[in-house]
Amino acid sequence: MLPAECWLDGVELLILDNLSSLTVGVRENDSDAWGEIQDWLLRLRRRGISVLIIHHAGQRGGQRGTSRREDVLDTSFSLRQPSDYSIEQGARFEVHIEKGRGLHGDHATPFEAHLALTDGKAAWSVKDVEDVVCIRVAALLAAGMSVREIAEEIGATKSAVHRMKQRIEREASEAEGGEEGNYGDALPIARICC
Repeated sequence: MLPAECWLDGVELLILDNLSSLTVGVRENDSDAWGEIQDWLLRLRRRGISVLIIHHAGQRGGQRGTSRREDVLDTSFSLRQPSDYSIEQGARFEVHIEKGRGLHGDHATPFEAHLALTDGKAAWSVKDVEDVVCIRVAALLAAGMSVREIAEEIGATKSAVHRMKQRIEREASEAEGGEEGNYGDALPIARICC
């Protein structure tokens, strides 16, 4: 046990913020250099201490440094900025599960979290990323944008946008009792549920 580990007696959760500043002198791309830290994390796990490691993304959006860091992790997720984010919205981000032992189905679905003030109280709202994107696509379709233009706007493929458009049309048709989908005033975006 390292001398500092005595301070962890009775601790159930250790938060390391942030990994780069806590591992000064360890080369980020050297997987062998990560071995000592990995051994320490495994010792903490055996003691029943959960560890939350905060790490910065690289220029391409993935984690910086060696991917070996994830070998012993149960869960790894990334926080991403929505394509239509503006600074006035405050804490609004997408959560994407990169690795999740035992996570599957709805528990592994990306979601958007937004912290908003209502009547002076802070509250989180959570929505599936797919639903948020689908509502945005419906709004852009209603504004007269083409599938190609929407794909460029939201950073998706044309085929993905086309599938969302078909789904929006199908659900709009079902909501209107079988009539063909309409993106005008007759179909409020709030009724579109992707």
